[in-house]
Amino acid sequence: MSAKPILIIVDPQNDFIEGGSLAVSGAQKAMLKLSDYLSTRLNLFDRIFVTQDFHPEDHCSFTEQGGTWPKHCIRETFGAEVFKPLKAVLDKCSNVEYCKKGQSKDRDQYSVFDIQNGEITNEDGKKIYDYIKSCDKFDVFITGIAGDVCVLNTIKDLSQLIGTKPIFVFKNYTASLDGGQKLEDYCNENSIDIF
Repeated sequence: MSAKPILIIVDPQNDFIEGGSLAVSGAQKAMLKLSDYLSTRLNLFDRIFVTQDFHPEDHCSFTEQGGTWPKHCIRETFGAEVFKPLKAVLDKCSNVEYCKKGQSKDRDQYSVFDIQNGEITNEDGKKIYDYIKSCDKFDVFITGIAGDVCVLNTIKDLSQLIGTKPIFVFKNYTASLDGGQKLEDYCNENSIDIF
């Protein structure tokens, strides 16, 4: 049986696109390129998981609460929505699942899995992991925003769960605050293929 390709798109949300409250340079271009790529290749992936920050107004990561980041991706706001051109493409596929993270005001979750003491603490992360493990063979492709924060932490957590061999990174569809260096270094150090 051939491997089933699974795609994880990390946080392709309006607040991370240029003009958003926590914009990442190059995010719009990367998401438009991803939209173009998927528009003719949705059927290549057995399942597509899209993660979303979905924060309460008083989330611990916000500077107003003593955190690192400006307010972003507050649940049920425009900023938390998936970038419209990408959403339009994803809406054509029946195998897309949206997974929330960062919903508790007292806990940040850079990774949808949020591995603590070897355990997945986020229910939507468990859902993704259970699906991956249900496949006899699988390849997991990862992309999204920001490459050096949530994408990287998702890869690190997933590596703990399944190892690095079945993980692949779509660098061309990933935008990073640091231009991509941390993500590239981690992938090179851990023999993760980058496309």
